[in-house]
Amino acid sequence: GDAPPDPRFGRLSGPGLVVYGITVSLASVDWMMSVDPHWFSTIYGFVMMAGQGLSALALVIFTLALLANERPLAGVARSSHFHDLGKLLFAFVMLYAYLIFSQFLIIWSANLPEEIPWYIKRFSGGWQYLVALLVIGHFILPFVILLNADVKKNVRLLTSIALLLFLMRILEVFFQVVPQFRPGLSFHWIDVAVVAAMGGIWTALYARNLKRRAVLPVNDPYYKEAFAHHGTH
Repeated sequence: GDAPPDPRFGRLSGPGLVVYGITVSLASVDWMMSVDPHWFSTIYGFVMMAGQGLSALALVIFTLALLANERPLAGVARSSHFHDLGKLLFAFVMLYAYLIFSQFLIIWSANLPEEIPWYIKRFSGGWQYLVALLVIGHFILPFVILLNADVKKNVRLLTSIALLLFLMRILEVFFQVVPQFRPGLSFHWIDVAVVAAMGGIWTALYARNLKRRAVLPVNDPYYKEAFAHHGTH
Protein backbone atom coordinates (compact mmCIF):
# COMPACT_ATOMS: atom_id res chain seq x y z
CA GLY A 1 0.00 0.00 0.00
CA ASP A 2 0.88 3.65 -0.28
CA ALA A 3 2.24 4.91 3.02
CA PRO A 4 2.76 8.65 3.61
CA PRO A 5 6.40 9.80 3.59
CA ASP A 6 8.01 9.84 7.01
CA PRO A 7 8.23 13.52 8.09
CA ARG A 8 11.37 12.76 10.10
CA PHE A 9 13.39 12.54 6.89
CA GLY A 10 12.32 16.04 5.92
CA ARG A 11 13.33 17.44 9.29
CA LEU A 12 16.67 15.62 9.26
CA SER A 13 17.70 16.31 5.66
CA GLY A 14 18.68 19.98 6.06
CA PRO A 15 20.68 19.65 9.31
CA GLY A 16 22.08 16.36 7.98
CA LEU A 17 23.64 18.12 4.99
CA VAL A 18 25.27 20.64 7.34
CA VAL A 19 26.65 17.86 9.56
CA TYR A 20 27.86 15.99 6.46
CA GLY A 21 29.70 19.06 5.16
CA ILE A 22 31.40 19.66 8.50
CA THR A 23 32.42 16.03 9.07
CA VAL A 24 33.76 15.56 5.51
CA SER A 25 35.75 18.80 5.76
CA LEU A 26 37.24 17.88 9.13
CA ALA A 27 38.04 14.31 8.07
CA SER A 28 39.68 15.37 4.80
CA VAL A 29 41.79 17.99 6.57
CA ASP A 30 42.82 15.65 9.40
CA TRP A 31 43.46 12.55 7.28
CA MET A 32 44.76 13.97 3.99
CA MET A 33 45.63 17.65 3.95
CA SER A 34 47.56 17.37 7.22
CA VAL A 35 50.23 15.13 5.64
CA ASP A 36 51.80 18.46 4.55
CA PRO A 37 51.40 20.69 7.65
CA HIS A 38 52.38 23.86 5.74
CA TRP A 39 49.95 23.47 2.85
CA PHE A 40 46.30 24.40 3.03
CA SER A 41 43.32 24.97 0.79
CA THR A 42 40.09 26.65 1.82
CA ILE A 43 38.01 24.57 -0.62
CA TYR A 44 39.59 21.20 0.18
CA GLY A 45 36.42 19.99 1.91
CA PHE A 46 34.31 20.94 -1.12
CA VAL A 47 36.75 19.09 -3.38
CA MET A 48 36.34 15.93 -1.30
CA MET A 49 32.54 16.28 -1.24
CA ALA A 50 32.41 16.67 -5.02
CA GLY A 51 34.65 13.62 -5.36
CA GLN A 52 32.37 11.61 -3.07
CA GLY A 53 29.36 12.67 -5.14
CA LEU A 54 31.12 11.53 -8.29
CA SER A 55 32.03 8.18 -6.71
CA ALA A 56 28.47 7.68 -5.44
CA LEU A 57 26.92 8.32 -8.86
CA ALA A 58 29.42 5.98 -10.53
CA LEU A 59 28.51 3.30 -8.00
CA VAL A 60 24.76 3.84 -8.52
CA ILE A 61 25.14 3.51 -12.30
CA PHE A 62 27.21 0.33 -11.93
CA THR A 63 24.75 -1.18 -9.43
CA LEU A 64 21.72 -0.34 -11.56
CA ALA A 65 23.41 -1.85 -14.63
CA LEU A 66 24.03 -5.08 -12.69
CA LEU A 67 20.44 -5.31 -11.46
CA ALA A 68 18.58 -3.88 -14.48
CA ASN A 69 17.73 -7.32 -15.87
CA GLU A 70 16.82 -8.84 -12.49
CA ARG A 71 13.54 -8.61 -10.64
CA PRO A 72 12.17 -6.23 -9.47
CA LEU A 73 14.09 -3.82 -11.74
CA ALA A 74 13.56 -5.87 -14.91
CA GLY A 75 11.12 -3.96 -17.09
CA VAL A 76 11.30 -0.92 -14.81
CA ALA A 77 14.81 0.41 -15.34
CA ARG A 78 14.95 2.02 -18.77
CA SER A 79 17.50 3.89 -20.85
CA SER A 80 15.88 7.14 -19.69
CA HIS A 81 16.91 6.37 -16.10
CA PHE A 82 20.51 5.86 -17.20
CA HIS A 83 20.23 9.07 -19.23
CA ASP A 84 19.26 11.00 -16.09
CA LEU A 85 22.07 9.41 -14.07
CA GLY A 86 24.50 10.13 -16.90
CA LYS A 87 23.54 13.81 -16.83
CA LEU A 88 24.18 13.94 -13.09
CA LEU A 89 27.51 12.17 -13.58
CA PHE A 90 28.42 14.68 -16.28
CA ALA A 91 27.56 17.57 -13.94
CA PHE A 92 29.76 16.19 -11.14
CA VAL A 93 32.65 15.62 -13.58
CA MET A 94 32.53 19.32 -14.42
CA LEU A 95 32.05 20.38 -10.80
CA TYR A 96 35.03 18.39 -9.58
CA ALA A 97 37.25 19.66 -12.41
CA TYR A 98 36.15 23.24 -11.68
CA LEU A 99 37.03 22.96 -7.99
CA ILE A 100 40.39 21.28 -8.64
CA PHE A 101 41.37 23.88 -11.25
CA SER A 102 40.20 26.77 -9.04
CA GLN A 103 42.34 25.48 -6.17
CA PHE A 104 45.36 25.12 -8.46
CA LEU A 105 44.93 28.52 -10.14
CA ILE A 106 44.54 30.48 -6.89
CA ILE A 107 47.54 28.82 -5.20
CA TRP A 108 49.79 28.98 -8.27
CA SER A 109 49.01 32.63 -9.02
CA ALA A 110 49.61 33.64 -5.37
CA ASN A 111 53.02 31.89 -5.54
CA LEU A 112 53.42 31.67 -1.76
CA PRO A 113 56.37 29.58 -0.48
CA GLU A 114 54.22 27.61 1.99
CA GLU A 115 51.68 26.61 -0.67
CA ILE A 116 53.36 25.92 -4.02
CA PRO A 117 55.71 23.10 -2.84
CA TRP A 118 52.65 20.82 -2.68
CA TYR A 119 52.20 21.23 -6.44
CA ILE A 120 55.91 21.33 -7.29
CA LYS A 121 56.38 17.97 -5.60
CA ARG A 122 53.51 16.51 -7.65
CA PHE A 123 54.73 17.92 -10.96
CA SER A 124 58.11 16.17 -10.76
CA GLY A 125 59.68 12.81 -9.97
CA GLY A 126 57.35 10.95 -12.31
CA TRP A 127 54.21 12.18 -10.54
CA GLN A 128 53.55 14.47 -13.51
CA TYR A 129 52.59 11.38 -15.52
CA LEU A 130 49.93 10.53 -12.94
CA VAL A 131 48.73 14.15 -13.18
CA ALA A 132 48.39 13.76 -16.96
CA LEU A 133 46.51 10.48 -16.51
CA LEU A 134 44.11 12.10 -14.04
CA VAL A 135 43.51 15.10 -16.29
CA ILE A 136 42.67 12.80 -19.20
CA GLY A 137 40.84 10.01 -17.36
CA HIS A 138 39.15 12.08 -14.67
CA PHE A 139 37.98 14.96 -16.84
CA ILE A 140 38.78 15.18 -20.57
CA LEU A 141 37.73 11.68 -21.63
CA PRO A 142 34.52 11.48 -19.53
CA PHE A 143 33.62 15.07 -20.44
CA VAL A 144 33.97 14.53 -24.19
CA ILE A 145 32.18 11.16 -24.17
CA LEU A 146 29.32 12.23 -21.90
CA LEU A 147 28.57 15.24 -24.12
CA ASN A 148 26.76 12.78 -26.37
CA ALA A 149 23.19 12.08 -25.20
CA ASP A 150 23.20 8.66 -26.88
CA VAL A 151 26.17 7.60 -24.74
CA LYS A 152 24.26 8.48 -21.57
CA LYS A 153 21.43 6.21 -22.71
CA ASN A 154 23.76 3.34 -23.64
CA VAL A 155 24.02 1.16 -20.54
CA ARG A 156 27.28 -0.52 -21.53
CA LEU A 157 29.12 2.68 -22.44
CA LEU A 158 27.83 4.63 -19.45
CA THR A 159 28.81 1.81 -17.09
CA SER A 160 32.31 1.77 -18.63
CA ILE A 161 32.66 5.50 -17.99
CA ALA A 162 31.41 5.03 -14.42
CA LEU A 163 34.00 2.30 -13.79
CA LEU A 164 36.73 4.49 -15.31
CA LEU A 165 35.79 7.36 -13.01
CA PHE A 166 35.71 5.02 -10.01
CA LEU A 167 39.26 3.93 -10.83
CA MET A 168 40.31 7.56 -11.31
CA ARG A 169 38.88 8.40 -7.89
CA ILE A 170 41.13 5.78 -6.27
CA LEU A 171 44.17 7.17 -8.12
CA GLU A 172 43.14 10.70 -7.15
CA VAL A 173 43.16 9.85 -3.44
CA PHE A 174 46.52 8.12 -3.98
CA PHE A 175 47.81 11.28 -5.68
CA GLN A 176 46.59 13.50 -2.84
CA VAL A 177 48.48 11.61 -0.13
CA VAL A 178 51.35 9.40 -1.32
CA PRO A 179 53.70 11.95 -3.01
CA GLN A 180 54.25 13.47 0.42
CA PHE A 181 56.00 10.26 1.50
CA ARG A 182 57.72 9.14 -1.73
CA PRO A 183 60.10 11.34 -3.73
CA GLY A 184 59.22 9.68 -7.02
CA LEU A 185 56.28 7.86 -8.56
CA SER A 186 56.23 4.31 -7.26
CA PHE A 187 53.75 1.68 -6.22
CA HIS A 188 53.98 -0.80 -3.36
CA TRP A 189 52.07 -4.01 -2.81
CA ILE A 190 50.48 -2.48 0.27
CA ASP A 191 48.81 0.17 -1.93
CA VAL A 192 46.85 -2.55 -3.68
CA ALA A 193 46.32 -4.50 -0.45
CA VAL A 194 44.75 -1.53 1.34
CA VAL A 195 42.34 -0.84 -1.53
CA ALA A 196 41.43 -4.53 -1.79
CA ALA A 197 40.95 -4.96 1.97
CA MET A 198 38.98 -1.77 2.63
CA GLY A 199 37.10 -2.08 -0.65
CA GLY A 200 36.26 -5.71 0.07
CA ILE A 201 34.89 -4.95 3.54
CA TRP A 202 32.89 -1.99 2.22
CA THR A 203 31.50 -3.98 -0.73
CA ALA A 204 30.40 -6.80 1.57
CA LEU A 205 28.55 -4.36 3.83
CA TYR A 206 27.04 -2.58 0.85
CA ALA A 207 25.77 -5.82 -0.69
CA ARG A 208 24.36 -7.01 2.64
CA ASN A 209 22.50 -3.74 3.22
CA LEU A 210 21.23 -3.69 -0.37
CA LYS A 211 19.74 -7.18 0.05
CA ARG A 212 17.91 -6.12 3.21
CA ARG A 213 16.19 -3.11 1.67
CA ALA A 214 13.61 -2.55 -1.03
CA VAL A 215 15.29 -1.74 -4.34
CA LEU A 216 12.25 0.20 -5.59
CA PRO A 217 10.81 3.05 -3.45
CA VAL A 218 7.21 1.88 -3.81
CA ASN A 219 5.96 4.13 -0.98
CA ASP A 220 7.51 7.28 -2.39
CA PRO A 221 4.73 9.77 -3.21
CA TYR A 222 6.30 10.45 -6.64
CA TYR A 223 6.95 6.81 -7.50
CA LYS A 224 4.11 6.30 -9.98
CA GLU A 225 4.58 9.73 -11.52
CA ALA A 226 8.29 9.15 -12.04
CA PHE A 227 7.87 5.84 -13.83
CA ALA A 228 4.90 7.09 -15.84
CA HIS A 229 7.11 9.99 -16.97
CA HIS A 230 10.00 7.71 -17.86
CA GLY A 231 7.66 5.41 -19.71
CA THR A 232 6.84 8.16 -22.23
CA HIS A 233 10.47 8.34 -23.47
